[in-house]
Amino acid sequence: MQTEDYSTSQFAKDVDTIVRKYPNESEVLRQIKPLLEKLIRSNGSVSAEAFTPRKDRFAMNLIHMPRDEMFSIIGGVWHPGQTTPIHDHLTWALIGVYDGEEREALFRRTDDGSNPKIAKIEKVSEKINTKGHVTVLGHRGIHRVDNISGKPTTSIHVYGRDIGHAERHSYDPVTGEIGRFVSGYCNVLRDSERF
Repeated sequence: MQTEDYSTSQFAKDVDTIVRKYPNESEVLRQIKPLLEKLIRSNGSVSAEAFTPRKDRFAMNLIHMPRDEMFSIIGGVWHPGQTTPIHDHLTWALIGVYDGEEREALFRRTDDGSNPKIAKIEKVSEKINTKGHVTVLGHRGIHRVDNISGKPTTSIHVYGRDIGHAERHSYDPVTGEIGRFVSGYCNVLRDSERF
């Protein structure tokens, strides 16, 4: 089956329209998911620059973010064996596998959230996501992603804010310790309107 071409720039324009039209998180996610599915299934829709890897850890490359930072679109790259910590985004997120496969574990907090330094979390599910799969997470979503395959895995992420400069949390499943981190971007953004 031939997939219709759908460019990253068109996807960014469509996401911009949706984010500004719908104030409700669930509606934003519902509207963007089929567009992300279309993007990641369209051959050559994303430039190779979006998937520039790092040797030391997984890479997050900024593809597009409007000047008002209402959302960000990221290219993610995992070499075999690379992983993320268990983490949150503190905003809505959609993650689509562009190529390869990744193991994703979803978690939830089981405590009341009253202690800012300790959390009790439990694994809800774990599965292997392959090309074309899109994960949808609300602002409370917690997950871990890793590459257990023998080749690089690439993915497109869409977040409801400037994720690279936002403070987020990591979770230690044994001690319950909550860490704080800012992921940054692996590439240099010269023009925020460039896609």
